[in-house]
Amino acid sequence: MAARAAGRSVEAERRSVLLGTTLVGVPVDDLPLPPAFEAVTAWAGTGRVVRATERDVARWRLPEQQKAALVSCGVPLIDDLVGAVSFDAEPTMYRLANSDDPRSVYGAAPGTGEVQIFSPDGSAGFVNSTIVHWLWSLHMVGTWLTSSTVIDRWDEDGQAEEQALAELADLLERIRDLDPQAFGDGDHTTHFWPGVLDRWLY
Repeated sequence: MAARAAGRSVEAERRSVLLGTTLVGVPVDDLPLPPAFEAVTAWAGTGRVVRATERDVARWRLPEQQKAALVSCGVPLIDDLVGAVSFDAEPTMYRLANSDDPRSVYGAAPGTGEVQIFSPDGSAGFVNSTIVHWLWSLHMVGTWLTSSTVIDRWDEDGQAEEQALAELADLLERIRDLDPQAFGDGDHTTHFWPGVLDRWLY
């Protein structure tokens, strides 16, 4: 029993290092706490994190922790990724936000909270296992975008490009550690996050 507990503690600590100190002490088999609103606002900017009201999500058929995450954390706006945020119940999903293309919508599946992106042609693609995992993925991407020293000059020379590619690979690895299903087999043609990050520079 003690050995198993120690193993869980070590794994939780490893995950906390990969994802940020907010996750210290959270077992890997539990849904993580969402990012703190203040932490997201620190990189997104004041007025660029949109939180749901309790009334917005009160009737949504989702686990309480996922609804609470939309109220406490909110959804950040990220250029080229999240263009607008709105919380609406639609016939087949709960609308969360629009992508950079206003015709494409991020939505959560009733019951599970699985986040998908719905294209104008009606097709849907898997994004993250839950709303909380989606918020963490957005937080990690936004933190990287605003702290990277090479993303705005990656095409200046070969060294800058290599560093930017290495940072993107590390970011994708952290998303995979957070939510393995979001990475899948890493194929950027079939999985959202590998596709987004593989094409970020080009």
